[in-house]
Amino acid sequence: MNNTAIDATRSRRIELILRQVDSLPTLPAIAARLLALTTSDEGSAQEVIELVKADPTLTARILSLCHKAYVGVRAETITVDRAVVLLGFNAIRNAVLSVKVFEAFGLSEVNQEEAGEQGNGPYTFDRPGFWCHSLAVAITCELIAQAHPGRTDLPPGDAFVCGLLHDIGKLALDLVLPKSFARVIELAQINQGNIAEFERRVIGIDHHTAGKRLAEHWQLPHVLQDCIWLHGSSYELLPRLEHRPLIGLVSLADLIVRRQHLGFSGNLATGQDQASLIEAMRLDPEKVERATRQIFDELERRGEMLGLKDQPSAELYLKSIQRANEALGQLNAAMDRRSRAAARQARLLRAIATFQAWATPAGGVQDVLNRVASVAAELFGTGYYALLYPGVDGEPWLLCQYSQQGEPLEAQYLDPPVPRIDLSTTEGEEITLAKSAGMLLPWLADHLLSAHDLRQVRLLRLGCGWGTVAVLLHDRPSLPPAEELEALTLSWGSAVAAVAQHEGARRLGEGLAEANRQLAEAQQRLLQSETMARLGEMAAGAAHEMNNPLAVISGRSQLLAQALAAGSDNQKAAQKIVEQTHRLSDLISCLRMFADPPRAERKATNLQALLDEVIHQLRQEQQGELRETLMSVKVDRQATSVWIDGPKIAAAVRELLLNALQAGPKSSVHIGARVGMQSDTLTIQVSDDGEGMDAHVLAHALDPFFSSKAAGRRTGMGLPRAQQLAKAHGGDVRLTSVPGRGTVATLLIPLAAAASDDLAAGSAGARGNDNPRGGAL
Repeated sequence: MNNTAIDATRSRRIELILRQVDSLPTLPAIAARLLALTTSDEGSAQEVIELVKADPTLTARILSLCHKAYVGVRAETITVDRAVVLLGFNAIRNAVLSVKVFEAFGLSEVNQEEAGEQGNGPYTFDRPGFWCHSLAVAITCELIAQAHPGRTDLPPGDAFVCGLLHDIGKLALDLVLPKSFARVIELAQINQGNIAEFERRVIGIDHHTAGKRLAEHWQLPHVLQDCIWLHGSSYELLPRLEHRPLIGLVSLADLIVRRQHLGFSGNLATGQDQASLIEAMRLDPEKVERATRQIFDELERRGEMLGLKDQPSAELYLKSIQRANEALGQLNAAMDRRSRAAARQARLLRAIATFQAWATPAGGVQDVLNRVASVAAELFGTGYYALLYPGVDGEPWLLCQYSQQGEPLEAQYLDPPVPRIDLSTTEGEEITLAKSAGMLLPWLADHLLSAHDLRQVRLLRLGCGWGTVAVLLHDRPSLPPAEELEALTLSWGSAVAAVAQHEGARRLGEGLAEANRQLAEAQQRLLQSETMARLGEMAAGAAHEMNNPLAVISGRSQLLAQALAAGSDNQKAAQKIVEQTHRLSDLISCLRMFADPPRAERKATNLQALLDEVIHQLRQEQQGELRETLMSVKVDRQATSVWIDGPKIAAAVRELLLNALQAGPKSSVHIGARVGMQSDTLTIQVSDDGEGMDAHVLAHALDPFFSSKAAGRRTGMGLPRAQQLAKAHGGDVRLTSVPGRGTVATLLIPLAAAASDDLAAGSAGARGNDNPRGGAL
């Protein structure tokens, strides 16, 4: 199935889910009408009174609420008319919404008990706990808004309603797809992650989208729709809406309540930092803290007044502690699982290292298969092992069988099966021989004499870049997960493929050496890719979390430096802070390059002028002996005008020059540039006669944050940054060095074939210049 068909199927599934959301119960008419009256400038107290009187149950609840709120008023003197006046529109609206939404989804006290009995599993949706969480968020929103009376953009009444309904999408998904949503909760708790991420992965949409659709179905005001849809998003990235502060307030309240472990949210991700969110919203941290301390008591009081739940605050504290302990237990369980997975991966990595340390013998494919069986028996334990190597283009298939310790027993060539069997069909989950494709079982049955039970024999494919090259047959009941085995089987398969190619072209010994080198580079790139992926994740988080504080530190320290006496120790210290914040900002920018690799924007560039300018700027920045170091440039005539991204190449050459200058050259640093014979690769070399690099430094010189300097060193990001800029052009950076004699750093840039016509035009213009070195374009 192609990607278009997959996308179409996914779209139809999402639309079907949204239609099911639309079929959920509508908001009770009395709640919808009351919400409209209390949010309209034309609503009157008399209309609200008549609306409440029309529902006897609601009338009793409102009178009870008024009696509990105004203890000094005699119960027999309280009427609906007086209750509405005493409580006010907002209190009436909040009470009706709390009660009616509570009832609309079957969350009465009886249903709570039933839900508690049905929800005893570890990964079920706890509806009573969810409603406790929703009410706690509503109360927290209201308390924080009340604590900031000067903030007209945070009306307490609206804040309560937005907090009450913010997570209504979770309830909708649980009602529409209970089994799928239970799986979502399970994944979120096991992985201690963001529930919305697992909702999108399992269901196709998250509770934000489902909640927005339900809010539209209920015809709720746009402010409620947006709070349901956008809460939890980064405050800085929210659209500039009039009610943007309300959305941020709901996000803050949700974060506070989840950290208090009040009720059930299902979301275990910490999200945005609480302090930074308070600062971004320009709230008073002390007032927020005071409001936080009131949540438990206010939740008990509000629940009792509304008749939704009679739960003392002491019990709420105990439940909060219990949920915190449960969360800690889940976190410990997740860490234990990850620890076991890490131990398995460590064993697999050691097995790969052991296998790769073995020098490929001249004997051929069979010797490689023997080594695979030996490592497999050592890694997976004693048992039955055999390896099947399919012939190419009708050639015989090789079957090697081994002892339970992985020692060779027998090897035989078999006529290929008819029709031919495609071993790639074994890709994916491990399968038994009895369930394998085609005629594999009857074809092999007569030859697997050492297998005690053919029904227990399983197949594990050994793949490489172009498909399956061999199959390991074994009787181990369980192996590590397929995703963890992938690197090991790829290593085995690649080795088998490499030796097979060597046998096919034995007379080309250099071809085998090149294949082994490429294999080693592929493994190095795989390791570097994983490192870059982790660094990218860290960079994205670091850039987001650090830039705002850095901007504040830099700005305030600059103001401080200007205010202090020029030349004083304090002024110098403040200036030092400014310099270091700029340095850290540059480091964050460099990290962003790994998180979001740059792309080259090529155009015809005068390479001679570009390199001269780099040297000029660098010389102005250096001090002492480094400033006097001779730096020379030689650009071949055919490399004068080239199709590159000038600023990125300049930045890469600058890093290579800085590295050369830091090496302490004895005489000079030289830059040479040329274009290959086929005019397809630009080569720029920076050479020095400094201290050079030993084998360890040379092996890690391109690793981020690596530096051989013990003190006062740079960040260790110069050479990795140059490499990223080269990769933006599809190129690379290569290093050669001899300790005590110097280093040569080579920048290889493929010239874009697609731009050959434009490059020719640019070259023609350059050749018209009388300057033999090209001159400026």
